[in-house]
Amino acid sequence: MYRFSCSLLILQCLSLPASAQDDVPLWQGNAAISFSRSAGNTNGTTYSVSIDEARTTDANKLSAYASALYGESQGVVNADKTRLGSRYDHNLSAQLFGFGLLEFEQDRLANLELRSSVGGGLGHHLLKEESVTFDVFGGLSYNRSDMMAGNTTGIVEVILAEESTHALTENTRLKQKLSYYPSTQTAGEFRTVFDSSLVVSLNSTMGLSVSLQNKYNSDIGAGVKHSDTVLLTGLNIKL
Repeated sequence: MYRFSCSLLILQCLSLPASAQDDVPLWQGNAAISFSRSAGNTNGTTYSVSIDEARTTDANKLSAYASALYGESQGVVNADKTRLGSRYDHNLSAQLFGFGLLEFEQDRLANLELRSSVGGGLGHHLLKEESVTFDVFGGLSYNRSDMMAGNTTGIVEVILAEESTHALTENTRLKQKLSYYPSTQTAGEFRTVFDSSLVVSLNSTMGLSVSLQNKYNSDIGAGVKHSDTVLLTGLNIKL
């Protein structure tokens, strides 16, 4: 959690204006927060935090995201995962772009101490309008997984992904991303990650959010389920 707390602080600082000049693009994004606490016959605590920020110009886009989920019931931890990542896109033409990405993930209940991924490739802007954007991209990444129990593994994966944003109404926005990571070293092994969020703005600063994430790993190890799904609702803050 120390690494994640520092990352949240860094991202929050990045959302502040870096210059007073009007032509300097600023970081824009959202933070979603949810918390629950019960005491008495049932003692439990659950909280989640997520941040999604981006800085966009005509030539490039730098995005950063972070999330944390922790849950405990009757003194037993039932959720403990964090995720932090960033991606840089550079437009090579009106439709074509190159990208590089870096991501870190921890999921203690899935026996994952730390997964580090670095990769890059090319993408295509299929749609790039005010109300809807749709990109597809692909490339290669190196994935190192440090397990809490078991051997450390390092593999090269293919990146195949799509993502889109949709302004459904003036106050409602949908964002989704699906990534597929087949292994280049072992036939039949792959990972998928699906992220989606729906934000309904109540005013210029606050809103309500619903997010859904599903992760699948075909080679997760004994005693751990291949698929992991999280549904969260909470308060959204526009940064």
